[in-house]
Amino acid sequence: MSLRSLLLPACALPTNEATKMETEIYDSHEKLAFRKILWSNLTMNESILVVDDEEAILKGINLNLGRKFDITLAHGSDEALKQLEEKGEFAVVVSDMRMPGMDGATLLRKVRESYPETLCILLTGHADFEFGGSEALQSGMLHKILNKPCSPEKLRSTIQGALNLRAGRKEEPEEQLPPGAF
Repeated sequence: MSLRSLLLPACALPTNEATKMETEIYDSHEKLAFRKILWSNLTMNESILVVDDEEAILKGINLNLGRKFDITLAHGSDEALKQLEEKGEFAVVVSDMRMPGMDGATLLRKVRESYPETLCILLTGHADFEFGGSEALQSGMLHKILNKPCSPEKLRSTIQGALNLRAGRKEEPEEQLPPGAF
């Protein structure tokens, strides 16, 4: 049921100029209300913060995933903390592990302390988990750890899975190879 049908009587047809203007006003209010609903759902539920100290990585992620998700980029941990302070909670924070100053694991720990509903994804180019990665996964501090280089499809799937989990939907299944394929 449209807003116009609720506000205009059934017999009110746009027969004169005044009624036509009323109809246009109701239509524009209806469109505005719909846009507000869409925007609030996107910004509150689907906003992603991506943190890396390499500008090329940030640009690549934004180029590949910027049309699918509402992405905010932060060049390093300090900028990420400023973004969090200014914008508040993000649905998902994706961070590189090795950055000057504060590393990704420490940043994500701070994020989870301030915003427990935010799901955190750590990107690392190192196979070692000296930062306690397996414990962080088991404790729930991290949603996923992804190895770099990470394909845009894998990152997209992981972010979408985190958003699904946050919205109470079933997480997307991991991409599986068919039996016998290597």
